[in-house]
Amino acid sequence: MKRVLKIAGLLLLIPVLGGVALFVVMFAGNGEIPDGRELEGFARVVKDGHVSVDVLDAGEGAVVLIDSGNDSEGKIVLAELKRRGLGPDAVKAILLTHGHADHIAGCHLFPKAEVMALEADVPIAEGKARSNSPILRHLPPTDRQARVTRPLKDGETIQMGNLSIRVLSIPGHTQGSAAYLVNGVLFLGDSADATKEGKLVSAKWPVTDDVEQNRASLKALAAKLKPEEVKQIVFSHTGVLPGFAPLRDFAAN
Repeated sequence: MKRVLKIAGLLLLIPVLGGVALFVVMFAGNGEIPDGRELEGFARVVKDGHVSVDVLDAGEGAVVLIDSGNDSEGKIVLAELKRRGLGPDAVKAILLTHGHADHIAGCHLFPKAEVMALEADVPIAEGKARSNSPILRHLPPTDRQARVTRPLKDGETIQMGNLSIRVLSIPGHTQGSAAYLVNGVLFLGDSADATKEGKLVSAKWPVTDDVEQNRASLKALAAKLKPEEVKQIVFSHTGVLPGFAPLRDFAAN
């Protein structure tokens, strides 16, 4: 009986060790999420566990969110709104960088907000399809109450209050991964990370649909943007990098 219990214990331990190994692969060498970091005077990074949400001031008491976080109760985001003297109805739009679960869990908390994503990721965000990455393709789609009210197209510009938001398609991490350029700040979601040394690196293999496509998309993005357009680059799981140079250097190598 003792031997059976030991074997059972080892079998239970394998998924735990696998999860630890995956966590190390995903986050080792990354820069820390800069909780509370102000971005060009109009946006703020808030840390929601292993992911971040970016809160953008759209003027006249309105805000726009880049993603909605990993917490279905939205405690961190709601606390940030309260700090500003605002409630959930102040959120006028949520711009999803992609449809993975840790980026869309808080959408249902803001019923008056438009929820936007590139068309290819709408089924993933709404729990009707799964991502095709080596890890996530094995998990069943899960409905987390996110409903996309406005599918987006590459190259369009959204006007939300006093914010002009440029939508840029960067497929690879998922087929509908998006970048958003707002007032000199480039929001890249999970399509890239910042290392502790301040370099930009491509999306992590285990949760990325197509790593080569991801790299090609980042290089194409560097060619599309003008250096003077980018003052800061923001990532969902890592630090903030200054200027266009990190993306330029990635593309060059």
